[in-house]
Amino acid sequence: MTPYLTKRLGVMVFTLWIVVTVTFFLFRAVPGDPSLVLIGPEIEASAADSIRESFGLDRSLGVQYWSYLTNALQGDLGMSFRYRVPVSTVLSEKLANTAVLVLPAMLVAFGLGALLGSLTASRPNSRLDRLITQLFLSIKSAPSFWLATMALVIFSLSLGLTPSGGMTTPGAPRVEGFERFFSGDVLSHLILPLVILAAIFTVEPLMTMRTSMIEILNDDFLEFGHAKGFSRSRITLHAARNSLLPMVSLVPSIAGHLIAGSVIIEIVFSWPGMGREIVDAVNRFDYPMMQGTFMAIAALAILVNAVADIVYTYLDPRVRLT
Repeated sequence: MTPYLTKRLGVMVFTLWIVVTVTFFLFRAVPGDPSLVLIGPEIEASAADSIRESFGLDRSLGVQYWSYLTNALQGDLGMSFRYRVPVSTVLSEKLANTAVLVLPAMLVAFGLGALLGSLTASRPNSRLDRLITQLFLSIKSAPSFWLATMALVIFSLSLGLTPSGGMTTPGAPRVEGFERFFSGDVLSHLILPLVILAAIFTVEPLMTMRTSMIEILNDDFLEFGHAKGFSRSRITLHAARNSLLPMVSLVPSIAGHLIAGSVIIEIVFSWPGMGREIVDAVNRFDYPMMQGTFMAIAALAILVNAVADIVYTYLDPRVRLT
């Protein structure tokens, strides 16, 4: 197992370096001058030069890249043009806000998908099977921004069941630390975007579980269980347990799609997370914040992929031989 882990770690580091390099040069290829965004279009040339020098934008791209890379290895992601504070300080808060939205949505999507997939597989082609699969396929096929907007209009603006956006109510007492995520105010703002995000991504676990379980229900060992007189619920439980392995390989794909999909959800619901920060950073030519945000998202996606691969390898040792 050790050689496999070493190889996997090397692939992670190399992939992250590629992402950092591509994003660094890609952002600087976008037309625009950060100094104009920092002060305004009427800025004098001398002031603009002073700002570029203070942020290191007057140096060549090669020097900027090497400086950014060496500083990043030491945990220094630079100073945000917009907030005038270290990027890592802003990212720690934004990443926590996104994690509070994405991780529960992922758990709900997989839990609900596994449950409904088992239910539909035990009664294939029944009315219940068609109803559940068609419902979630319709949700998945709808544009996420339209679905989120409709949910916001119906449940927030029309029915008044949930807040209309943001993470907290303006003027509400602010709770510091990790405990703020468990306050009633934050949870009331979280419920609708979480449900929408989870509903959009439930279809993949559902269909994967359903397909895998239908195949396993026809295997010889379960036919033997039928012959021995096992109950329907016991046979379904054995089939569901053996159908979970394909779900592990689905985790990296769902995690990446959830992180990408959360960008739209955060914008529609004004959720102050990583996705919304990416859009703001691009609009303001905030190079350090753009690079730091993309690096954090890439690192998270790469880490999830690596963990899923390691878990899959542990569950199925034959993978180590490939």
